[in-house]
Amino acid sequence: IANLAATDIIFLVCCVPFTATLYPLPSWIFGDFMCKFVAFLQQVTVQATCITLTAMSADRCYATVYPLKSLRHRTPRVAMIVSVCIWIGSFILSTPIFMYQRIEEGYWYGPRHYCSEEFPSKAHEKAFILYQFIAVYLLPVLTISLCYSFMLKRVGQPAVVPVDNNYQVHLLSERTIGIRSKISKMVVVIVLLFTICWGPIQLFILFQSFYPNYKDNYTTYKIKTWANCMSYAT
Repeated sequence: IANLAATDIIFLVCCVPFTATLYPLPSWIFGDFMCKFVAFLQQVTVQATCITLTAMSADRCYATVYPLKSLRHRTPRVAMIVSVCIWIGSFILSTPIFMYQRIEEGYWYGPRHYCSEEFPSKAHEKAFILYQFIAVYLLPVLTISLCYSFMLKRVGQPAVVPVDNNYQVHLLSERTIGIRSKISKMVVVIVLLFTICWGPIQLFILFQSFYPNYKDNYTTYKIKTWANCMSYAT
């Protein structure tokens, strides 16, 4: 949870203010290094957030399915090691952004400077966009859904079977059903929030890269702005 909070705070403090200036200002004004650094840090924090959410789901699933066995492995030391590995992996996987992010000159009611990716070829761009979609969105959604499905199956198994109309046994059985109902609702909320908030921007980027007739216009600009706001909502 602390790792997830750290990624969110870094993202909000170091990335959102710079991204917000893209809409009221006509050009990127922070220079080439900040163009690379902000985009790289944004990718790192997003990557770390998604991996952390996935790791938390796997951890909860492990603790639910194997409650006694998990006590030996779910320690603060293991949590620290996993958190460090998540950050190291996120930094490594995000290096293409730092390599290919740069300032480009353009024209939109006058000369402008834009901070954007410039890949060696269209194939490189499509490969990175596809990797980003799979690693940052598709795999986390599938893993989170799978983990919580196992949790539901485990919690849904009756701890006791009512026999001879025993009142206490019936009461315990009803409590089990109540717990299962609460977890079911929590699962639906978590998966839906992650899917709905991250889905629009990921699908828009895929569409932007793979649709051959895509053109930037005011409509796509509004859609991308809305999709970015949805991703910040997570």
